[in-house]
Amino acid sequence: MIRKILCPTDFSSHSRAGVASAISLAQASRAELVFFHATPFPLHELTTYCETHLIIDTRYIRSFTVDGLQRETESRLCHFVRAHFDSEINKLKWKPKVGLGKVAREIVAAACQEEVDLIVMGKRKRRLFQRFLSRSVSEAVSHSAPCPVLTVCPPQIIRPWRGKSVPVIGGVLQGSEA
Repeated sequence: MIRKILCPTDFSSHSRAGVASAISLAQASRAELVFFHATPFPLHELTTYCETHLIIDTRYIRSFTVDGLQRETESRLCHFVRAHFDSEINKLKWKPKVGLGKVAREIVAAACQEEVDLIVMGKRKRRLFQRFLSRSVSEAVSHSAPCPVLTVCPPQIIRPWRGKSVPVIGGVLQGSEA
């Protein structure tokens, strides 16, 4: 029985398919949803000079705090969910969660902390060269997750071409004869 679902998102159109599937599963099983976003830690903002310069006015130097970054990201996450899925999440119990660090590690850590029964995430199309260089986030998560991981491919537009049905992505035909 599924009681709690973790749904990572990066606010992209690819992740919307994962969010929509997680919402459907949560509605069907009356599970709690945890929407999650991992943000890489911004080291460049911590490496600014401490001295004030005569020409630069100190009022324009942005102060950085980890709590501020987490609050801002959590606000973006709530806005993303409500903007795209407000009518679907009305009757669901859900909460936002944010992590700072490497995305795959943070997703697995959130799954452990929240004691989820399932992770549902959208999958991106990667080029052949990218697949050889590194593992995708969904592959890394499914390799080390403490629970089952459901990866959802975004919907594709299907058009007939030379007597076959071929997916069309970004105006380019995808298939064996394309």
